[in-house]
Amino acid sequence: MRFPANISIQLAVLLLSATPLLAQVKSPDPAGVYFAAYRTPAHGRYSKPEVFHDIVSGVVEYLEKNNVLIVQDPVRKRIESADLIPTATLVNIARDAGAASVLLLTVDRPMTKWVKLTVEAYDLSGASLWKESVDESGGLRGKGGVKKALGKLQKRLQPRLGQPGLEQRTSEERVSSPAPQER
Repeated sequence: MRFPANISIQLAVLLLSATPLLAQVKSPDPAGVYFAAYRTPAHGRYSKPEVFHDIVSGVVEYLEKNNVLIVQDPVRKRIESADLIPTATLVNIARDAGAASVLLLTVDRPMTKWVKLTVEAYDLSGASLWKESVDESGGLRGKGGVKKALGKLQKRLQPRLGQPGLEQRTSEERVSSPAPQER
């Protein structure tokens, strides 16, 4: 089937007239944080996996309760790993997901403590924005120590809410359900 020659000319004119409009359309600015969690070998040796996942869940619940925008990568989901992932890799994942920064939780079990929690924030160039660390050694049971450490961490993170690394949702942004976890 042949089309009249004037149809292709009309199409070209339409595309040329739409080009200035297409140039004005921008991709959205990165927003929110890409969250990942790392379990150290010491924590793996001396604590149960459930403790690690409970800590991650506690931190994520705190972030969500405080409207921190956690960006989910549809391909990789949230990373919870016993393998240390290079910061550059996390930054690339965050960039691909449309996040403005990376938030990395490290869960450790030093010899003299029940737990040590470290949260580090990085921008998309891989530069460190800030770092907070807490530990807990008190109590007769590890579960109490974990709860106390999470409370201490929340107090440390509170002043950083809304700042780079802990960007918060605006009222227009919808809350999405947590993504399944990659283990």
